Amino acid sequence: MVSGGEGMEARSRSGTKGMDGRRNYYDVLGIERTATLPQVERAYRFCLEMYGDNALATYSLLQPGEQQEAREHVREAYEVLRDPARRRAYDLSLAQPVFRREIPPPSPAPLAAVPPPPVAFPALEPPVSPPANVNVPVPVPMNVPDPLPAPPAVPPTPPPPTGSGPVALGEPVSGAALRRFREGKGVSLDEIAHKSKISVRFLRYIEDERFDMLPAAVYLRGFLHENARGVGLEPKGTAEGYLQRVPSL
Repeated sequence: MVSGGEGMEARSRSGTKGMDGRRNYYDVLGIERTATLPQVERAYRFCLEMYGDNALATYSLLQPGEQQEAREHVREAYEVLRDPARRRAYDLSLAQPVFRREIPPPSPAPLAAVPPPPVAFPALEPPVSPPANVNVPVPVPMNVPDPLPAPPAVPPTPPPPTGSGPVALGEPVSGAALRRFREGKGVSLDEIAHKSKISVRFLRYIEDERFDMLPAAVYLRGFLHENARGVGLEPKGTAEGYLQRVPSL
């Protein structure tokens, strides 16, 4: 589920596509093909609010004309999926054709490598020692420069200050744990809602674990990201930990 500043992940999901390659009605509403009629109804109401003129998910990403077009797609998907007969015919139209996979011909066996012929080298003559009564001069080094001084030691890079970025929740992610962390930071739900443009009621549903009132996972993930940013928690880990508690996922 996606929303907020990253919230248009739902628009880029590939999902299950129809025969013509376009996103299907289930992708438009952000639900699974096994969704019940109440889930279709709840997703339809949420998507209308999601693509509203003042919604955060589309505020900076879509033009007014694109928002209107998105709402029309949502209504079109809802009209088909709410009708059992039309939905059954639509599901049959989503069947994907099966293509035969071609098996490439086997590659020819590599030729055995032929070793190169051996190369004969002339025998080395032993070194000739000077006669015992001949004095061999010892070479004297000329103008040997002094060794260069060692470069100054580079001080180690100090570690980054602790507490300067988002932190992970020190306990299993639950609605109660998120509330305790938020209250410990002295942040209210109204402050998070003002910054993220997410309704206070959805933030309260998250902390109360009202799973039946929360949107589809594709939107809930974005809400959890914005809620975590509002109190200084690491967004991705917080969202994934909470989603594991949602029974319908």
